[in-house]
Amino acid sequence: MATDISPRSKDDQATTPTPIPAWAKLVKGAASGAELKDWDSWKNYLKKRDTVPPLQSLVSGKKTSPLAWALFADETLDSRTLPLLETLGEIASGRTRPTADTIQQLESWLNDLERRIAERNLVLELLAVTHALPNLALVTSAELWWNLLEKIVSHTNDAVATNFENKVFEQGLAGELPLTLAYVFPELKACRQLGKPAVRVLDEGMQALTDGEGMPKVDQLLHLRAILACWTRSIAMIKAADGLRLSKDSFTQYQWLVRHALRLTRSDGTQTLSHGISSAYNRHLMQSALDLGDDEDDHEIAKFTLPKMKGKGHTLHLPTPSYESAWSQFAYLRCDWTRTSPRLAVRHDLEPLIVELESREEIVMSGTWDTTILIDSTAIAPSGNWEQVGWQSDDDGDYLELEQEWTDGVKLQRLIFLAREDKFLWVMDTVLLDSPADKIQYQSQPPIVSHAKLGTAAETNEVFIELPGSKVTLLPVGINEWQSETSLGKIGVVDEKLSLQQTSSGRGLVVPMFFDLTKKGQGKPLTWRQLTVAEKLVIQPRDRAVAYRVQTGTGHWAFYRSLTEKASRTFLGVNLIAETLVARFDENGDIEKLLEVEAS
Repeated sequence: MATDISPRSKDDQATTPTPIPAWAKLVKGAASGAELKDWDSWKNYLKKRDTVPPLQSLVSGKKTSPLAWALFADETLDSRTLPLLETLGEIASGRTRPTADTIQQLESWLNDLERRIAERNLVLELLAVTHALPNLALVTSAELWWNLLEKIVSHTNDAVATNFENKVFEQGLAGELPLTLAYVFPELKACRQLGKPAVRVLDEGMQALTDGEGMPKVDQLLHLRAILACWTRSIAMIKAADGLRLSKDSFTQYQWLVRHALRLTRSDGTQTLSHGISSAYNRHLMQSALDLGDDEDDHEIAKFTLPKMKGKGHTLHLPTPSYESAWSQFAYLRCDWTRTSPRLAVRHDLEPLIVELESREEIVMSGTWDTTILIDSTAIAPSGNWEQVGWQSDDDGDYLELEQEWTDGVKLQRLIFLAREDKFLWVMDTVLLDSPADKIQYQSQPPIVSHAKLGTAAETNEVFIELPGSKVTLLPVGINEWQSETSLGKIGVVDEKLSLQQTSSGRGLVVPMFFDLTKKGQGKPLTWRQLTVAEKLVIQPRDRAVAYRVQTGTGHWAFYRSLTEKASRTFLGVNLIAETLVARFDENGDIEKLLEVEAS
């Protein structure tokens, strides 16, 4: 939009009142309703105006800037961004007055604006200047003040007219920014008329950027808290403004996003699957989101999940802590809502998988889970994306199964089961071939965090993952318990990574791993065995069916996997036709099923 701003020179201003630009004529003026025609009357009007509460008064944390709640993930962050947000936040709230240094900063900021236009977090600076403008009018020249507003309005109009490839950034530039102009300056037609289009952008974004239950696409999880901050500030302004309203469906997506933000908070407050500036924790963001979302369950969940939250939560009837979205290409397995709970995040939009395992307030695994397969000494590679083929969450645990096509007609299936009460993680890879091979070689490298110390027993193959405050035991159940026997495979450190290698032949291979995440089980006797599976009294080869027994200091379990079409088989006296079984032995030695996946 073209603006008609022709500020007078300083000499002219000394004798003649500086007019308000034509485009910014007040629709409603002072209490008398008179039109304000000069700079001094406009300043006085802004000084006395009490109809637009500062943003800080609408949210939690009256002493800090809501614009510093969360930053977009970016490779670079201008060194001026955070100081500017804090300084202008103090001015916007009225806690401090702008100084000569502030004016110099704004002049420099205005001169540098165009060359920084591609910076993701520049929108926060634009917002900060907008919120501070009413109080900046007390000390700035008319020329600088109107130049600042003109530039922001011009930039906003450009953003509104832009077809954003990344809709996340559209929320700030074409949603929150024009909404802020409409909220801060409802008297100015050029600003006020931006309000309803801005709400439409936010409304559409809340629905288009989420899966119907508030979860963004997994590749946008790095920006989850920045999105939450943008929508939280926007909803606070919409509620306080006249004539603006968010749709019920969009507000529901916002409420779901609040719960996901709680769900994906690590025990130290940072965000799961995120690092750096986008992962930082801000309690005022979370408290404001909880207040605006106004969901009783979320307030209870926050007492369990967020650091230093007041009050003792009640677990009775809380919603499930786990979540899976095929649309988002993301799954989150979690035993309970407490900060010490084992939880596994799985991002399956990329190759290889990206996972993060946290247990007892420490990260155990984080990063890409690399897998290598050779068929008759020839390396093969993935030829397709991961596809979710199974998900179930109940009182016994969370089950996720993914499938991926590889070259040469090979299929890789990865089954993940997190036991809710027993607190173990069972990961089982199954390699399926179209035709038999003389040799199948498999290597798996779970992304154990680099600061963990990896230790092994003197004679057996269990791996002890020692962290600063806890320990996790990994059992490579598909190979022999004793190091002296390597016919099935071996485990050790290869290229500074933990590496499990297995070898087989025929039409398939199963590679299971058992992670003991309990505190009581660490250091106690344990054992595992590969079991015999029979079909019509005939022992089955390992490329048709496998079964295992695992015993630790806290429990005793059995596992089964079929690699063929549906068939009735037996192991340990248990008869079944399922494709997969995870079961617990009770005190009497009877089988108690935790997971049963039917054969296709």
